[in-house]
Amino acid sequence: MTQPINQSPQPVAHPQGRRGTRYHLVLQIPDVLAILLLWALVLAFFWRIALAGRVLAGGDVFSYFYPYWAEATRAIRAGRLPLWNPYLFLGAPFLANSQVGVFYPLNWPLWLLLPAYRSVHVTIVMHLCLAALNAYLWGRRSLRLGRAGAWMVGATFALGGYLGAQVEHVNQLQGLAWLPLALMLWDRKYKFQIPNSKFQIGKSANRQTGTGAFVGLAIVTGLVFLAGHTQTGFISLIGLGVYGLGVPLWRAVRRGEWGPFVRRAARLGAAAGLGVALAAVQLVPTGELSRLSVRAGGLPFNERVSFSLSPFALTRALLPGFGEPVPPEQIEHVAYVGIAAMALVAVAFSNSKSKSPNLKSANCKLQIANRNLQSAVLISALGIFFSLGFYNPLYLLLARFVPGFAHFRVPARWLALTAIGLAGLAGWGADAAWHRRGEPGRRGLAIFAAMMIIMAVWAVVGVQVGEGGHVGWPTVAGWAVGSTLALGLLAATARVPQLATAGLMVLAVVELAVAGFSLPYSRASAPQAFTSLRPAIAHLLAAEREAEGPAARFISMSDITFDPGDLPEIELIYGPQLAGDALYDLVIAAKQKEVLSPNLPMAFGVPALDGYGGGVLPLAHYVSLQRVFLPEDQVSMDGRLRENLSTIPDGRWLSLFNVRHVITDKLHDAWLDDVFYDLQWGARLGRGETAAVAHVPHFRATALGIVSYLEGSTALPDGTVVGLVDVDLGEGITRTFELRAGEHTAEGLYSAEVAHGQATVGGHFWPGQPAGNDYVTRLRWEEPAAPAAIAVRATLPEGQLIVRGVSLIDERTGSFQALVISDRGRFRLAHSGDVKIYENLDVPGRSFLVHRATVADDEAAVALMRAPAFDPAAEVVVDTSTGAESLHESKPVQGEEFVRVLDCTPERVEIEVAAQAPGYVVLTDAWYPGWEATVDGERVPIHRADVLFRAVAVGPGNRRVAFHFRPASLWVGAGISLVGLVGLSVTALALSKAQRDDIMSTDIRGSSKEEEP
Repeated sequence: MTQPINQSPQPVAHPQGRRGTRYHLVLQIPDVLAILLLWALVLAFFWRIALAGRVLAGGDVFSYFYPYWAEATRAIRAGRLPLWNPYLFLGAPFLANSQVGVFYPLNWPLWLLLPAYRSVHVTIVMHLCLAALNAYLWGRRSLRLGRAGAWMVGATFALGGYLGAQVEHVNQLQGLAWLPLALMLWDRKYKFQIPNSKFQIGKSANRQTGTGAFVGLAIVTGLVFLAGHTQTGFISLIGLGVYGLGVPLWRAVRRGEWGPFVRRAARLGAAAGLGVALAAVQLVPTGELSRLSVRAGGLPFNERVSFSLSPFALTRALLPGFGEPVPPEQIEHVAYVGIAAMALVAVAFSNSKSKSPNLKSANCKLQIANRNLQSAVLISALGIFFSLGFYNPLYLLLARFVPGFAHFRVPARWLALTAIGLAGLAGWGADAAWHRRGEPGRRGLAIFAAMMIIMAVWAVVGVQVGEGGHVGWPTVAGWAVGSTLALGLLAATARVPQLATAGLMVLAVVELAVAGFSLPYSRASAPQAFTSLRPAIAHLLAAEREAEGPAARFISMSDITFDPGDLPEIELIYGPQLAGDALYDLVIAAKQKEVLSPNLPMAFGVPALDGYGGGVLPLAHYVSLQRVFLPEDQVSMDGRLRENLSTIPDGRWLSLFNVRHVITDKLHDAWLDDVFYDLQWGARLGRGETAAVAHVPHFRATALGIVSYLEGSTALPDGTVVGLVDVDLGEGITRTFELRAGEHTAEGLYSAEVAHGQATVGGHFWPGQPAGNDYVTRLRWEEPAAPAAIAVRATLPEGQLIVRGVSLIDERTGSFQALVISDRGRFRLAHSGDVKIYENLDVPGRSFLVHRATVADDEAAVALMRAPAFDPAAEVVVDTSTGAESLHESKPVQGEEFVRVLDCTPERVEIEVAAQAPGYVVLTDAWYPGWEATVDGERVPIHRADVLFRAVAVGPGNRRVAFHFRPASLWVGAGISLVGLVGLSVTALALSKAQRDDIMSTDIRGSSKEEEP
């Protein structure tokens, strides 16, 4: 029988004469070559981002990690610890958002040396290589596999579907890369001693190994949490506990011997506790943020079980797909290791009771590897069990009542345990087939055939039920070919075990490579998908440089259903270089940058009103603030406003939020009689109400085109004057035109019951209501003139006049100038390209002074602010929790007042104030613990104002107000991490001393026995 080299336990003579046996594994050149081959395969699989310089132009990696890493890169290179994020959600904690991984040590060199998007690519490839290495070591040291079996463990884990699908979730990948190493360290610490056996594997040597393993396990636990995805840390710890304690727990229940189990549990708890303490510098700030975020008290129950794996989708989760991209909503449901690997898993099950030949060579009946195999089976089953989520009654109870389960969504992420467990089983099967243990060709064939038949039938059932997803013919053909080849190679292991096993391993790699084309990383596109500037971004950056004081914010309401104006050029330049799906992603990325989808503004340093959280953000107060201008059913829990806003918020809210620019598309604008009308804003006017064009560009025209309709005016007869249009033609000349029902405009939802006739219908441009009529008319004057002002005043006796849009027209040349008319504020069109950018002409600045204040809780504050009479530029609602005092302006303020922002950086804002009376200086940045304020150098409390913002009280006179962000949670976390580091060092020294004492006592006992006659 062929035996792996350097893997069997060997007698080791202690230098002082102690006799013992020690499991000895030293990585030799063949091991290094095996690891290098794994790394080469990682590079080959991910060559687009590893070698070709392409980018992942979709998913969370594009909209989340590229932007966050861009800001982290800027901060670290500037020598600044990024504590605060001024670009999203009206300000939010940056470091406390653990998903960035600010304290993860492997991120910092990348941020210092590489552009952000390349840093993301390097960390992806690096951690896939790390996952392969750690899985190989786990197979060699814990599962006692030969090089072929350990190599299979590394290949199926690092190149399998689960990690491949998680590439766009960078922090999850970083955390999961350490999971096999954690399993190995547990085994080296706690599984070398065999209970109820006279034979011990080097007791003293085990203590030496155990000390390093204990320290290593604590460090690895800390790294997993520092990587930033707390759910991955939670899953890893649960998986490690089940892996290490599941079999001992069963043995304790059967035999009633609870002592060993309790000791193991205590040791695991100690290592995990020290690891969590090491990561406290990140976890404590994150915990503080969690208490103030939308996840405070746990997610809504439907969110906790969202993205559960349907039982009918199990086949699609465990078997690879071919030729069909995985839908985005199913990317969390991918955990395949390949059909060939499943064949090897069947071999493992068929040999589950055989003993490792490597341990037989030492003439001892040990079953360490078998126990680890049982643990691998256990965590594989646990991963599937918990991934069912909503479909699992036990998980429903856990999600409702148990912390951890109640704070995370996507139960399908438990498939990470299935992925590592199946990798271990595939490696065990490869090792058994290689060494021809237990006739794998017979039992393995039967088990594998049964597995594939059951999964095929279940896939058909899933498709019929409707929850199994679509299974196309390329996937079915791939399953059939893969199963046939795997069956043939399994049968061949009876005669040529090593050659057939090698064939299965090659088939597994080929299969994973082909299946990888269905995963998002295969669609990597040109780097310009992220790096190039679009005109909208360039305009905002230019406006930021021209503005005085801190950059104002913007809000984007544009959809991405438009075609970029440079689409032909994009196709001409990149079409020959990219596959169709990669080119498509490039076009989509260009549109996302044009509208600055969340969180892309952060990548370019442009402050936005909203953002995309997906974790502990946004703050709960930010969500509450949305209730001021959104209906309850449209409030966005993840912070994105673009998808929920049907109309642009009122100008008073845009001004309060310091929104200077509004981005919209042109999908609902109109071309009528070769004239473009901007229908984005409009005015809804009742009798006596007026709307004016805030900015009229110099344009010589002969007519004014108006698009309008009436609402609630069915009883008005023909000829009723419903509005007056005043056009200031300059030089003291003003023309007033009448708008008449039935001639210039008419009821929008026209029917036979309408008393007046129907005017000229220009089109049907009502969003979501195509039956609505928009009427177009032209008001002409005799001589060409450049109007200086235009206003519309409603005069109709009932109903409302809705003015959709107005345009100046020069009928001599056919040229025109679209104008912006609005009853929600004063705006002008600042840029028109693929999208439109409007400038808010009334934005007061980031900070302002008010002399009226009301003290109220959040519910009352929302109600007060919703009132039409509430003027956020003149009054403020202050929270009750900080001891603020109400202010009532008794008489108009006399004299000059101003508020000027002198300095504005993410963690510091300095303001100069001139006040004639007591008031509050309001800074429209988010309130958060850790912000401190001084007025003329004296510490003052910061009050939470208008639900979210910061305010400080000032007296009359010239004042200097400064805000500094110094979160105490960071220092508390750093202190706990320091204590954890000291505790880990003391523990390591204590364990080392115990080891030395044991060696000395063994030597003394040995010497005494030698001296006996």
